[in-house]
Amino acid sequence: MLTAARVLGRGRSHSLALGARALSSSAASPSATKDTFSIGGEAFEGRAAYLDGAATTPIDPRVLDSMLPWMTSLYGNVHSRTHMYGWESDSAVEHARGQVASLIGASPKEVVFTSGATESNNIAIKGTARFYKARKTHVITTQTEHKCVLDSCRALEQEGFSVTYLPVRKNGLVDMKELEDSMRWVLAQGRSGA
Repeated sequence: MLTAARVLGRGRSHSLALGARALSSSAASPSATKDTFSIGGEAFEGRAAYLDGAATTPIDPRVLDSMLPWMTSLYGNVHSRTHMYGWESDSAVEHARGQVASLIGASPKEVVFTSGATESNNIAIKGTARFYKARKTHVITTQTEHKCVLDSCRALEQEGFSVTYLPVRKNGLVDMKELEDSMRWVLAQGRSGA
């Protein structure tokens, strides 16, 4: 395995070799792949195409090369500031934060790493709503949003926010008149002091 061999040359052979074996054995596991798949009852050879790229994608080999040491031997709690494991991890995270910031033209302070989309959506929706709660208490979303978005909106309703769940048409788009009406309702409530 090229990735393991490249990293093994850095003097951490024992734990990295175990990590490389675990990676290669899990990838070759017969339960992880199928030789055939079916659509509408018709069988096809090979592996079906995975089309939910918004949920997950294969890891880029360059990312694996960079991350393998941190997943096998250099791991540590980035928030533990009293020992070398935490210091190493913190340094690596801050280096990565700087790389991402440079790539997107942002300040490193503007780059926040989360565990995934659910956490990101919760922070964005609930955080924004709570920040503006003194002046704005109405949220507009669609009925077809991801479950974590709908769950965040339901949680905001429990906190006293009003939420409009707009339907989508057959083509997946929101009816702009319904959106405008929802926004006008919000503006009217604000003017009347309700």
